[in-house]
Amino acid sequence: MFKVISFEGEKAKRRQGTIESRVSFVLDGHRYEAVKKIVNGEMAIPRWSRPIGEMLSLGSVESYKELLGKVTLDVELGRERVPLLYKEVYELVSDPNFPELLDAKWALSGTVIFAEHMEGQEVKFGNLRAEQGPTARIVTYSAAFEYTKQMIDFNRTFEIDILNRAMGEGYNALLNHIHLSPIISFSYKPANQTGFKGTEGEERWVSIWRTLSAARTDAGKAKRQGSVLLASSADQTDIEMALKGFTHNGTTYPPISGITTVIYYDGYTVTVGKKEYSYPGVTSGKAYLIRPKRGFKELLKRDLQIETTQGDLTRLVQAQMVGYAYRGVYAAVEENVQEISLQ
Repeated sequence: MFKVISFEGEKAKRRQGTIESRVSFVLDGHRYEAVKKIVNGEMAIPRWSRPIGEMLSLGSVESYKELLGKVTLDVELGRERVPLLYKEVYELVSDPNFPELLDAKWALSGTVIFAEHMEGQEVKFGNLRAEQGPTARIVTYSAAFEYTKQMIDFNRTFEIDILNRAMGEGYNALLNHIHLSPIISFSYKPANQTGFKGTEGEERWVSIWRTLSAARTDAGKAKRQGSVLLASSADQTDIEMALKGFTHNGTTYPPISGITTVIYYDGYTVTVGKKEYSYPGVTSGKAYLIRPKRGFKELLKRDLQIETTQGDLTRLVQAQMVGYAYRGVYAAVEENVQEISLQ
């Protein structure tokens, strides 16, 4: 059986049981933690204990700590709305000491072979082999929003909550994009492509069964057998019928072995102000068979950090909230992905 990963499916999983974790935020150089608790899909968010203008005017550590703790949990609520889909493909490599530019030393794999030893012969030595791919760079990603005096003086706290959650949604959408777009946007050579194997008049799921089977064979011959399939949700029904196997017109088509996970990614669209930003997903009729982990590294120097700064009185801005992260991606696509045409 295979695991299915999609936005709606991952949200449904978070609606079951109790999930508790701690998320950190920084105030005046000191790190604090807020408790994130989700019970049956509902996340407990503290209410403002006093008007936000009063909290900002007090200027005390405790008032700012309460403010930032509330903001941090609001951001986390936004992140819950956009599940991360790429985790089955990438291996996490986390190091606060990462330089800005990295050699691929962490993408090495060992090759050791045991052979019969004949007296007097030299023992065969193992070696290290690097995945072929671009040099990785740690990139600074940032976003910010402002609390205006009008929002505070007229106690429009609901607008503040919306902004906080939007930052969380935008951050997770960015993470899906930077990790999955290298696979979707890559220009594949013929050796990394499997064409559609359907015949005229044949049911589509039968054609997809033939195509996925051929892709498994092609990737196996190239010694990069994949186990994760990245696809569009528009093709979900036919893909899953093909993977499970079926009997059609008296012919039995057995389940396709080896594919353990299917990820459906349709991209993401968000409007900021009057401008719409779109992250493209997998095009209907395309799919990607991926050998995960070894050639795909999620590089984390610092995860999303929320900090507050003084506002700008000339624009009647009371406070600014800034979120930033240091992240990188290493994707050896050519060595680990087979592009598949499903039509």
